[in-house]
This record gives sequence, structure tokens and C-alpha cells, in this order.
Amino acid sequence: MSQEISLEARMDILAECVNIGLGRAAEALNRMCESHVALSAPEIRVMNRPTLTAAAAGRCPAVCEGVFLPFVGPMMGMTALAFAYGDAAKLVTGLTAAMGIDEPSEDMREDTLREVGNVILVGVLGAMGTMLGLHVTYQPLSTAKSLEPLLAVADACQTVTLYVRAHFVLERFQVTGDIMVVLAQEGFDALTAAIDGKILEMGG
Repeated sequence: MSQEISLEARMDILAECVNIGLGRAAEALNRMCESHVALSAPEIRVMNRPTLTAAAAGRCPAVCEGVFLPFVGPMMGMTALAFAYGDAAKLVTGLTAAMGIDEPSEDMREDTLREVGNVILVGVLGAMGTMLGLHVTYQPLSTAKSLEPLLAVADACQTVTLYVRAHFVLERFQVTGDIMVVLAQEGFDALTAAIDGKILEMGG
């Protein structure tokens, strides 16, 4: 039955999950910094390891800012929010300025980036869980100056990556970040089955 469902229909459901998650994340960031934050996802793709490496290299060169959140459950893997270094600095500056902090310490910058990553990544995965019934358990969050933690997971077993280009807009700042969800093949199969079930439930 799943073969009758088009890739376009599946991507539409994925896009809806991602946009619901980003909407919730934007509301949380609005409350956090008392400033209007808009989030959108103009690009969503499913890719394999070589394509992920090329996309990551294009967007996040040797030095980038990444927030990493492993998870287990029906879907098992790791998700990351990554910014080219300058974009991360712009986003953190915009958020801390909106909170009335003009010269944040390095620790505060790090904490702000971690919190943004946590809000967005949990928002996106949580929306998938709510919409598709694929609830996951989050592991401790970490940060790094490269995408190595994510690429190591991609190398560890047969994986598929959900790649989202996300745009952040807050007052004077416009920043682009990448959300990447690396799933073990079984997790991706579970995601596909849940999406197909949702489409059939909606009448195809």
C-alpha cells in the first residue's frame, strides 16, 4: 500500500511537522527574549551520508557552531542545529540584546545557543511525535565547533538524514541555520510507515 503513496505526499507531511515544530519554537523564543522571532523552513530534503557531508561542508565550513541532541525510541539517532560561525554570533547577539544584555559573557553566549538549539530541536521532534505518534526520549544535549558528532553517528550504522534549511528573522537580524536529523534505517522506516499511515488516515 505504501508504494501507492508519492514522495511528494510524504514530504508534504514532513514539511507540516517541521513547520508546526518551528512555529512552537518561535513562540518559545519570543517569550524567552520578548522580541518577535520568525522561523521558516524553505528547504526540506532527505539525503544519504555523502550528500549530507557535501551539504554540511557548503553551509558549515571547518568552523561552525553546532548543538547536538541524541534521542532514542521508535526513531533513534541524533539531531543537530548548526550555524556558520558568524550566523551563530549574530543570532546570539540579537537574542541577548532583546533580553537587554548588551555585552554577554562567553558562558552566556554558549548558554543562549544551547537553549535555542534545545527549543528548536525538541520543537521539531516533538511535533513529529505528536502528529505521527513517534515519541522519543531525549539524551543529554551537547555543543561542538564542527559537525563531527553528527557525522560520526551517520558513519556508525546505515542511516538516513532529514535535512532542513531554517531561516531565523528577528528585528535587525536574519540568520540561516541547518537542522539535521540523522536516523538509523529502522527509525527512518518507522517514520515513513507513520507518515503513510497519516496520509491514508487523511484519505490519501
